[in-house]
Amino acid sequence: MKKLLLAVTLCTFGTAYAQSGTSKAPAPSGKTAAPSGGSAAPAGMEMMPPKPGPDQDALKPFVHNGSYTGTHVGPDGKEAPTKGKQTCKWLPGNMWAACDIEMSMGTGKTAMKWMGHLVMGYDTMAKGYRAVMTDNMGMMGRMKGTLEGQKMVWESMDEMKVPGMPSKERVTDDASDPKTEKMTFEGMMGGKWVPTGSGSFKIAGK
Repeated sequence: MKKLLLAVTLCTFGTAYAQSGTSKAPAPSGKTAAPSGGSAAPAGMEMMPPKPGPDQDALKPFVHNGSYTGTHVGPDGKEAPTKGKQTCKWLPGNMWAACDIEMSMGTGKTAMKWMGHLVMGYDTMAKGYRAVMTDNMGMMGRMKGTLEGQKMVWESMDEMKVPGMPSKERVTDDASDPKTEKMTFEGMMGGKWVPTGSGSFKIAGK
């Protein structure tokens, strides 16, 4: 099993460098690779991983700790007050960020608690923003992000097969206010986007 995991890791590592275009094929035995552009790259530079840049910087307004308040449509079709919180951090390499999210919809004994783990970032192979959400309901969702200035629109990449529930979800994060991030939620019902909730994150320390 350890050998299999090692093989998968090395294969993934090699593919990432091949896609980034930073690795170079070794010269044949006994021969020296001809330098490109008139000069050879410094030793040790060929295998350097990519560093965070403008694509990652643009995601920073959405990576924060904070508390959430809003109103969402519950399973019964009625609106219910919703509150929650999230804690975020950048993962090693600062290419992706992870957020742990807790939400409570409704009040009292009938309140429904939801917890999720979100990983988001700029996929250098897909050339676009991507996110993956896993939750305490045993569900996983992939999302594609579209950045419009200080606004990020996340949309489900896969359809859900739960009867009576939206087939897709769309979440709009508006970070134009550095102190409060506004959020709107929509679901795909009968081929149309319908509102399913809205609220705001009060950013901690702001």
